[in-house]
Amino acid sequence: MKSRFLLVVLFGFCGSFLLAQSEDTVSTINPRLWTKVTYRFKPAKKLNIDVSALYRDEGGDEGKNSLISEIQFNLEQSKTLTIATEFRHYSIFVVDGLDQRWRARVSATKSFDIGKDDFSIRLGAQHREIISGGGSARADARFRGSYTKSIKNWKWDPTIYSEYIGSFYSEKPDKQSSRLRLGIETDNKVIGGKLSVGYFYQHDFRESAAHYNTLSIGYRF
Repeated sequence: MKSRFLLVVLFGFCGSFLLAQSEDTVSTINPRLWTKVTYRFKPAKKLNIDVSALYRDEGGDEGKNSLISEIQFNLEQSKTLTIATEFRHYSIFVVDGLDQRWRARVSATKSFDIGKDDFSIRLGAQHREIISGGGSARADARFRGSYTKSIKNWKWDPTIYSEYIGSFYSEKPDKQSSRLRLGIETDNKVIGGKLSVGYFYQHDFRESAAHYNTLSIGYRF
C-alpha cells in the first residue's frame, strides 16, 4: 500500500513538472537564490517562535532583490496538527531607492502517518500591504501537499512537494497571483543547528509573467 502511494506521488509530481516545463518553452525561465537564517525560541512545550532574516537574489517581487525580516509562531495543536502565524517586513531594492511592504500569513498543517514516511497538507491565507514604493495590496490563498520519504541509514530524508498560490483579492487586477511550485527539499543537523537545502520550479499562469528555477539554502540555530 505504501509503495503504491509513493508511486502515485512520484508520477503525479514528475508529470506536473514536465507539463509545466513544456508549457514554458517559449517563456522566460529565470534562476534565483533564496537564503534564510533562523533562531528558534521554545517558550512552551507546544510553542515554537522563529525569528528569521532572509535575502533573496533575483527572487523578490517582480525579479527585484529583497531583504526580509520575519517572525513566525508555531503552535502544536496535536501530534498531527500545527497552526502557524507569520509576519514579514520586506525591503525591496529598486533602481531609484527602496520599496517596503509587510505581509501577514496564517496556516494549518495536517500530517498523516504512513509507516516510516510522512504525508502532509498545508492550507494558508496571506495578506500584504504596501508601505512605500510600487506594487499593490493583495490577499492570496495557498495550498501545499508534501511527501517525505524515510531512507534507511540516510539522514537527509527528501521531501517532494507541490504548492499553489492564488489571489482572491488584489488592489490592482494585473497584480493578481496564480502560481504553481513543484520542488524537493531536505534538512539535517549540522554544527549544532539544522541546515536545509532545496529546489523548486515556479510556473506563473499569467501570460506576461516570468517563471523561475529557485535554489534555497537555510540554517536554523
